[in-house]
Amino acid sequence: MCVTAVTAPPFVVAADTASPVNLRTGESTVIATPHLTRVAVGDGKIAGVMAVGNTEIVVSGRSVGRTTLLVWTGAGRRTYDVTISEQSLDSLQRMMRRAITDPDVHVDVVDRSIVINGAVATGESLVHLGEVVSHFEPVAAAGKFTIVNAATVARPLGPLQTELAGSPATSDVRVDRDLKGNLIVSGQVPDRSMAEHVLQRVRALAGPYLAIDGKVVDRLETATISQVSVKVYVMEVDETALRQLGVNLQSATFNANGTYALGSPQFPVVESPNAGSNNAAGPIFPGRALTIGAFFRSITLAPTVNLILQNGHGRLLSSPDLVTMPGKQADFLVGGQIPIPVATGPQQIAIQYKDFGVKLVVTPTILGEGNVETVIAPEVSDLDFQDGVSLNGFLVPALKTSRLSTDVVTRAGESIVMGGLLRRQEQRFVDKIPGLGDLPILGKLFRSTRYQNSQTDVVFVMTPQILTR
Repeated sequence: MCVTAVTAPPFVVAADTASPVNLRTGESTVIATPHLTRVAVGDGKIAGVMAVGNTEIVVSGRSVGRTTLLVWTGAGRRTYDVTISEQSLDSLQRMMRRAITDPDVHVDVVDRSIVINGAVATGESLVHLGEVVSHFEPVAAAGKFTIVNAATVARPLGPLQTELAGSPATSDVRVDRDLKGNLIVSGQVPDRSMAEHVLQRVRALAGPYLAIDGKVVDRLETATISQVSVKVYVMEVDETALRQLGVNLQSATFNANGTYALGSPQFPVVESPNAGSNNAAGPIFPGRALTIGAFFRSITLAPTVNLILQNGHGRLLSSPDLVTMPGKQADFLVGGQIPIPVATGPQQIAIQYKDFGVKLVVTPTILGEGNVETVIAPEVSDLDFQDGVSLNGFLVPALKTSRLSTDVVTRAGESIVMGGLLRRQEQRFVDKIPGLGDLPILGKLFRSTRYQNSQTDVVFVMTPQILTR
């Protein structure tokens, strides 16, 4: 038995020679495996293995570490020693540069971060860039790197930016989208009218680019300062002047050289001289002349207003010239203030003053194409002692008030006529013989009473102009 044990050949287990495979995180390599039957990896979190048919396998580095890969083929089993090292920032940067083909986008390394900056042409290009960057985020996370995508869209509103860039007046205008989904309109334009035109175009095309609660933010600068001057004529006219004003305004005939002629009365059926082409008569509009029809320029109003004043059918109450910034309120008052006692506490009375007379509040706004939007609120009030309140021996008068409010859009230089604010005054005159006229019952024989009623219409004629300097 001893001799047999010594002379018998020893039992040896042959060990495979491991072939080295060195990769970085995010890299892959292909290994030829003819007649592949099986494959196994020690730690799938370090290296990933995928068979391509039965002739090749793809090994990819997932995380830093070392593991063993076993491959069974027709020639037997082979062992691979797979080592995954950390992906360097430089190599990751080089890969991202090859993947991002936009020439205006740059990939830079800052500390342990990769920063992507620059500008792409459209929003679709920005979305594509984000998809490319997303493929590198797992690799960066495995190497504990950070990818910062700071790329922006050079022209977020493509058609609008092309339109703005094509005009010399708006070539410096830029539209950007912030992180909250707002559109920031910045740059310089000649005047406020052009600024409003640009904002109007942005609002018309900004729908797909705005967030649900997004806004168009005005950051435009104007090379000139624009103000709005509103020339106002406040007239008190009778019924004759009111009819004459309406007839003359609506029967004006305009010539090709810019002159005009006041035609025969056509009230209450009038024609619009500005309608149609080649000064042809426009459509017929039935109704009141002051409320239906086109507004005419101040040059047409001037002779009519002067004629009414000269004939004694009206008098000019006031003619202020209000100048204000666009969107700011301007007002004036022709009249006065009355003191009104107001209780402020137990047996405490304070005095407040109430305006009365002819009052006008206007708020003009410059629109695109040189138009002016004007919010107008005229008011006419008179003291009414008959309906007043007696308080501690003092008579506090009431107020008879007529007011209206409207919003009108006109071109600069066109006039706005507003009427319908009636002003009624009732007066009583008593003539009596002193002493005898105050006797009860018999006093009526020694006094006489006369009543005088008057009714006028207050008409406002307003002409807004744009002042630029």
